[in-house]
Amino acid sequence: MVRQLNAKVLKNENIQSLYYLLEIYCPWISSRIRPGQFIMIKTSENPYPLLRRPFSVFKSDYLNGSGKNKRVRLAVLYKKVGKGTQKMAEWEKGQKINLIGPLGNGFTLPPLSYSSEIILIGGGVGIVSLYPLAEALRDRKLYVLIGAKAREDLLCIDEFKKLTSNLFVATEDGSAGFHGTVIDLFSTLKREFDRKDPYYLYSCGPTEMLKDLKRTISFKKFIVQVSLEARMGCGFGACWGCVVKTVDPNIPYQRVCKEGPVFNLKDIVWD
Repeated sequence: MVRQLNAKVLKNENIQSLYYLLEIYCPWISSRIRPGQFIMIKTSENPYPLLRRPFSVFKSDYLNGSGKNKRVRLAVLYKKVGKGTQKMAEWEKGQKINLIGPLGNGFTLPPLSYSSEIILIGGGVGIVSLYPLAEALRDRKLYVLIGAKAREDLLCIDEFKKLTSNLFVATEDGSAGFHGTVIDLFSTLKREFDRKDPYYLYSCGPTEMLKDLKRTISFKKFIVQVSLEARMGCGFGACWGCVVKTVDPNIPYQRVCKEGPVFNLKDIVWD
């Protein structure tokens, strides 16, 4: 079920470079959202920017005093890059905002009987959508690979360190960790994943990163789910403005906001 709701800003602060952490009090969505789903936020009461902006949820948790079994708070980690996010960066504690969610289809978790290693690969802000998944899989052995253009663009490092000791970092300019893309880094580590049973791999990041991953991966060895990033008009499938081509002969073009944002990587067709 999806709802449009008014919510309250609990915190909105610059955490590094152009990146901000927005915390929202919204019990209804917070208690229902699953890893990989997203929300649409109205960034202004004015006619421009007109369209809402889609955001992955970084955390969905409880506040002190609300009880550990009652999720009431949403956290969104965003980058100030355009008119919409510039408006958001001005929001203050206590401000009322409007959002829609939970939207889309999230990640499918490995079977409970599957206890082996799980691989997460995130690029840029894409790593944000993988954090709730990592929390859901914290009892498994996690390998987390985080990539960015430079050190100041690396996100969620401290949070993932609390969940796993198998954390690897790559920067394209070599300012931190491995010098290269996160897919280059993955290619150097692939020989460590050599058992007969396939590994579950989850990824989110820029389209070019996911294209590189598909060129690199063996689908006999890895079961790969990816969360796609796309410009969205409505967020719930009405406008067909965020389609991706797939191998499905019945519905070759599928909506990132409705059938996705999570897809099996082998089903996506990039021309």
